[in-house]
This record gives sequence, structure tokens and C-alpha cells, in this order.
Amino acid sequence: MSDAPVQNGRFDSALRRFVTDPVNIALAILLAVLTYLILWPFFQLILETLTWGDGDRRLSREAVPGAFTWFHWLQATASPIAGKMLYGPLMNTLLTGAVSTVMALSAGGVLAWCVVRSDMPGKRWLQPILTLPYIIPSFAIALAWETVFRSPKVGGQPGLYESFLGVGPPEWLSYGAVPISITLAIHYFPFAYLLVAGALATIDSQMEESALISGAGKLTILRRITFPVVAPAFVAAFILTFGKTIGQFALPFLLGAPVQFHTVATMIYATLALGLDSLAYVLAVVLIAISLVAIWLSNRFVDQKSARFETIGGKGFRSREVALRQWRWPVFLAVALFGFTVGILPLILLAVQSVMLIDGFFGLENLTWHFWIGGSTPDIAFGEPGVFHNNNILGATYNTLKLAFLSAVIASVFGLVIAYIVVRRSNNPLARALDQIAFIPFLFPTIAFGAMYLTLFAEPVGPIPALYGTFTLLVLISVVSRLPYSVKTGVTAVTQIGKELEEAAEVAGASWGMRFRRIVMPLASAGLTSGMMVSFVGVMRELSLIILLITPSTRVLMTAGFGYAEEGLTQLSNALVLIVAVLTILGELILWRIGKGRLTRLREKQV
Repeated sequence: MSDAPVQNGRFDSALRRFVTDPVNIALAILLAVLTYLILWPFFQLILETLTWGDGDRRLSREAVPGAFTWFHWLQATASPIAGKMLYGPLMNTLLTGAVSTVMALSAGGVLAWCVVRSDMPGKRWLQPILTLPYIIPSFAIALAWETVFRSPKVGGQPGLYESFLGVGPPEWLSYGAVPISITLAIHYFPFAYLLVAGALATIDSQMEESALISGAGKLTILRRITFPVVAPAFVAAFILTFGKTIGQFALPFLLGAPVQFHTVATMIYATLALGLDSLAYVLAVVLIAISLVAIWLSNRFVDQKSARFETIGGKGFRSREVALRQWRWPVFLAVALFGFTVGILPLILLAVQSVMLIDGFFGLENLTWHFWIGGSTPDIAFGEPGVFHNNNILGATYNTLKLAFLSAVIASVFGLVIAYIVVRRSNNPLARALDQIAFIPFLFPTIAFGAMYLTLFAEPVGPIPALYGTFTLLVLISVVSRLPYSVKTGVTAVTQIGKELEEAAEVAGASWGMRFRRIVMPLASAGLTSGMMVSFVGVMRELSLIILLITPSTRVLMTAGFGYAEEGLTQLSNALVLIVAVLTILGELILWRIGKGRLTRLREKQV
């Protein structure tokens, strides 16, 4: 008798168990959905650059909508306008990105050493202040800079610098590469600080102590031991920070557009505003390519170098703080002053600017609450009412809170489901592919990601309607853009949950959905809340991601503030951005407390 029927029966049984497994079904569905929402928009973006569009007939008589063409790439790279369209903005992007990254990494590295490796007092209070520049919108930092260094030569009223000193600031300090680089560094140094701090915390002090006993000086120890150990983290922090700075839109636009200083991100916006969609998409592909190369270089360097500097082994690990002695309080005061200047002072400047009747005059007689509680007055702000009497602003506030809340909840739940699949099916290549695809939005500059969704949802495709101009599209792109963060926090949470409880529940007859809802989610509540916190704050202050997708009916506070800044209504713009900054800070504090409370209760139950 042949064994073939038996083997076929076993195969059919195994296949049946595989296809009926709820986890495998969820894996297949999520893989298909994320492929469509993350990978396909990128290919669609490239396709748009290689085909004639309906609006291209005004550019060339040869345009046949839908036909293949190299026209848009040749226009961007080899035409008379290529210098202003691509190469000039590209050089500006690389210049400001590199300079700001060096500044951010320098500040972040010094601060990380002070907080992690020294006995500086007040660390508990300084750490939240040092992260404020990254929590608040980057646009807030740009507006604060303009409040101080605005130049009447470019247009408008003088800034705080000229009002108090009686002489205008240098033009290079008001607009252009220098202020863009400095403000980018201020916004992103907390990002570099966190990356470097994590590396510094892993240094075994025994190595440094042994070298000190052997007669090595402190500078030698720093150069030969400390820095080589953290070098991979420094390089990774440099490249990751650089990848974020080159995709920044708000800062370069506000501080560069008045003097025609364009980056690739601002040129994408300007080109789309001119109706040259395909050329804008070429710029978006270039920006994505730069970001992907940066990430590839980071991974390649870290993979090659990190193993050479392993410091934590099986013989024990000890990290000891360096005694600053008489420098403890001077260092504390220097760090506190820096934190106040870059984290708190911008918010104060926004508040002051929002209560000035006439922009640029800083006397007490010029103060007013009109831009907060005033009604429509023809002589003030073109008749635009104050914040609390402005229906457009109140509607944008509602949209902002709704978008942030929905995106945070949906992203954190889906992130936890993806994390569960990745952890529980770690040997499945499809699960690993799902994890990698979910991380891809982190690699895309946000304005380029917005351009991708513009190409995908501008027109209906089969059963999928055109979502451009709808609130649904804003939620969709916000959720997808936050998945890398929610998945990573979810993976950390699920990894700590043993399989025994689920297995016992399965034996008792509980379905996978019930096991996930009643066991996994409660035990992973801290990770779920952490992912929600990150998503809520990120979406609340987002501008670059959605600036290309906003319509008057779907605008949020950040886009409304951006619009007021474009119109020269500085007071209203400052007021709205200040509101967003306060809401993001409060949101992070509230959600952090909730997460801390849940984690504490969970630990008590486990004990």
C-alpha cells in the first residue's frame, strides 16, 4: 500500500490548520493592506514621474496622458530650469542638513554625557526640559526665531533684536542658511541626545578605571576608550538626524522663502502650487533616495563597527558617574540655561508675540488680547476674529484633537497586533516582511510621503474612491506614518508576555480574539499607552506630512497657523502654534501618567 494518501492527508491537514489560524489570517490581511498603503504609493510616485499627466499638455505638444516619457526627469535634471528647480535646492538641503546635524549632535552629545555619565545635580528636572524642543512643533522654533531676528529689509516690522538694540540684525542671521541650520539643530538635538545617551549608558566604567590606574590621562581615556565605544551610536545618530533634517518643511519655508532660499522640501511645495505635479514628484523621489541612502549607510556602519566595541559581557557590568567636584553647579547652571533658551524661551516669545497689537512694537502700550478674545474688526488682522471667536480656528482645533486621538488609538492597536504577529511568528518570513514594511514610513521624508499619498488617492482606482480632500485621508496617512513607533513599542511589550497564559486560555476554549483582548492587551497596556502617547504627540504637531493633503474643510491647527504666517498675520499664527505646543506637552504628560499608573498596577498584580 502506498503512503501517498497518508502524506497527502497530513499535508491537507497542516495546510488547513495554517489557513484557518487567526494569526496567519491577520498576517495575510495586514501584509496585503500595508503593501498597498506603503509600498504601492512609492511605485505609484515613480510611475507618475515617468508618464504624461493630464496637465502636461501645456508643457509639451507631445504629451499623451498615460504614455511613457523621460520628459519630467530631463526637465528637472538637464533643462535650463534644473539649477533653480533641483540642484540649487539640493545643495541647500545638503548644506543645512549637514551643518544642523553636526550642531545637533555636538549639543546632544555633550548634554548626554552630562546627564548620563556625570554627577551633575538636577537631572530629574532637566531631562524633560531638554526634550521640549523636539516635542513642540518645529514651526514654533522658527516663529520664535523670526520674532527676535526679523529684518524689515525683507518686509514687515522689526524684530526684538532691532527694537531693543536700535540696529537691525545681519541679513544672514534673519533668513537663509544660517537661521535654518541653527533652528533645525535646536529642534533635533534632543533626538541626537537620546540616541547618544543610550550608548553612553552601556559603557563599562571598569575599562576607564583600569586605564586611569595605568596612568592614562582623562583626555586619552576619552579619545581611546569612551569615544570609540560610542562611535557607532554617534554615526547612527548623525545619519538618522541628517535624514530627518533634509525632509523638514516648516523651518526652511518660514526662514528661507522670504529670500528665495529653497530646499528640496520647500521646492516640492512650491512646484505643486504652480501645478507642475510631475516635476514635484521627481523632487520627492530624489528626497526619498537621499534618505534611503542615509539609512543604508547608517545600518552598514553600525553593523560593521558595533561588534568591535562590545562592552557588556558575562563578567558583570558597572557604570559609574564621573565626579565633577567644584564644577557640578556651574555645569548644572549652563545646562539649565541652555534648556531654558531652547525649550522654554521660544514658547514665551510666541506668547508675547500673540498679544502685540502691532507687530514689531514691544512696548506695554502695544499689548492686547484681541487676537485671543477679540471679535471681527476691519482695521485689525483684515477683520479676522481672535482665536476664541474664530469659527475657522475652533473647527481646526476640533479637527486637530480628533485627528490626533483617532490616529493614536488606531495606530497603537494596529501596531500591537503587528507586534504580536512579529513576536509570535518570528520564524515566519512573512512576519519578518510585515515588520520591515511597517518600518518603511520612518525612512520616508514626511513631505515626500504626503506626495506619495497625493498620487495614490487623488483619483478613484477601482473600488477605492478618491480620498483627497477628506478627513479619512488625513487619518489614514497619520496612522501609517506612526506605525514604526507603535510597532516597536508593541514588540517590546509583547516580548515580555509569556505564552503560558495564552496556551492555558486556548485549552479552556477561548478564541484567539478573546485571548488577545483579555490577556495580551491588558498585559501590554503600558506599551500600548506608550505607543499611543508617541502617536498623539507626533500627529498633533505634524505639518510636513499633511500640508499637501489639506483642504479648507480639513485643516488643522498647524496648517491654519501656517496659512496665517503666509498671509502675514503673525499674531494669530503664533497663537495657534502656541496652542499646539501646549496641547502636545499636556498630552505627553497625561498619557505618560496613565501609562505609569497602569504599569504600576500591573506590577502589583504580578507580585
